[in-house]
Amino acid sequence: CEERLNTLMPMRQRVHVRAHKGRNGLGKNKDGSAGADIYIGAPPGTVVRELHTQQLAGELRHPGDVLLVAKGGRGGRGNRAFMTARRTAPKLAERGEPGAHRWLSIELRLVADVGFLGMPNAGKSTLLAAASAAKPKIANYPFTTIVPNLGVCDLFGPDADNSGEGGLVLCDIPGLIQGAAQGAGMGGAFLRHVQRCRVLLHVVDGTSEDPIQDFKVINEELKQYDEYLAKKPQVVVLNKIDIPEVQERQEELLQQLRKAAGHSRVLAISAATTERVRELMQRLRKFVVAQPKPDLPALPQVDLTKAGLDYDSDDYEIISDPSYPGQWRISGEYMEQIAKMTHWEYPEAVERFGRQLEALGISDELVRRGAEDGDLIMIDKYDFEFSPGMKNPYIPPELLERDQELGGRLEVVSGDDAAPAWRPFTQGGFLDIDTDELIGFGQDEGWDLLLDDDDEKEEDEEEGDDDGMFVGFNEADFSFSEDEVWVSDGKSDDGDDI
Repeated sequence: CEERLNTLMPMRQRVHVRAHKGRNGLGKNKDGSAGADIYIGAPPGTVVRELHTQQLAGELRHPGDVLLVAKGGRGGRGNRAFMTARRTAPKLAERGEPGAHRWLSIELRLVADVGFLGMPNAGKSTLLAAASAAKPKIANYPFTTIVPNLGVCDLFGPDADNSGEGGLVLCDIPGLIQGAAQGAGMGGAFLRHVQRCRVLLHVVDGTSEDPIQDFKVINEELKQYDEYLAKKPQVVVLNKIDIPEVQERQEELLQQLRKAAGHSRVLAISAATTERVRELMQRLRKFVVAQPKPDLPALPQVDLTKAGLDYDSDDYEIISDPSYPGQWRISGEYMEQIAKMTHWEYPEAVERFGRQLEALGISDELVRRGAEDGDLIMIDKYDFEFSPGMKNPYIPPELLERDQELGGRLEVVSGDDAAPAWRPFTQGGFLDIDTDELIGFGQDEGWDLLLDDDDEKEEDEEEGDDDGMFVGFNEADFSFSEDEVWVSDGKSDDGDDI
């Protein structure tokens, strides 16, 4: 909230606002820097709502107030966060959490001490110009004012309010007509601007055919628009007493207005000649100071300060349609965010996603509702087959198709064809990985794969030498991949003894 602003026009010129992304993580366990926050300036009295639901998110009333409307997501964790004593180098990482994105409805409710009400052409703008330095458009026809106008009446005294040095902030809105609460005329669209005013100044046109009926019509429109607004304290002024016809009926009209208003806060003025205008402002200031502080803004109906992972993990919904048997949709901010952060290319990440479904009770709930192996499960934009008991990790179909093109490294089988349980390298775990590509050297023919023609000739020449040395290998201790290994003269390529 910035005091220098008094309109929402800058927001009209910038509909899309995007914060900057954080940087990716670096090597040596370094986190990437966070993205910079983006602030949008707003005038005092700005009300923020979620566009589609029109639920209130908050209000900015005083300079310096800050309202968070879109929270950035936290960075994804690298594989170090998932390292355990058994898995010292896990092939598992998270994507960064997507930040919030939403459409907002922004409206401005001007914050003033006194709000002017009245029929069109009642003299409200003239009174504002006479009491302040404001220069609203003034003309002798209805609906001259088409936008709200603000003015400050400078008054000095010991009872000075916080709104300037003993001044009053005045708000003039377009005139109201019968049916304004239902959208007739222009004033109904601006009644929200006087909802925050502490006092309402009701200007009655003395030259009207029936001033008392005009007064009653405006009050009835206020009641239909907002019951609380209709109960705000009012001061009634009879305007245009400089006209002879009004002067003749002045006392009669004042008595009828006091009776219709139910109080004695009624004064006759002439805004055109400024007659009794200063007296009116002085009385208004004392009356405003005596009023209680404006009510606190309504409690927010929606919390925009949360990201997806800030929501309750148990707050999810499982939806099914009898017209489409075997299809289930899981909706929930937390679960959808987990799906977006999963690296579906990594089998270990896919397995972890399945474990999360189990831990949150979603898998059990699906089984309880009748889901069977092979049913279609949908979370946000991700679709996969249901597989209770973790027999098959949750891999989206498009990744399975891509995996088949890459040679089938992602798909995990179960049952008799399942891979053996993991075991450490020192306990023979190396034999569980690419066993078809390993070459054992327990048999003589194993050497033939490693010798070229020159080595075979040298071996034949040395067969009759008694000084030769036999070197044996235990198949369980040594094995090599299909990479080439050259052996000659008892030395390796770098000169080390074999």
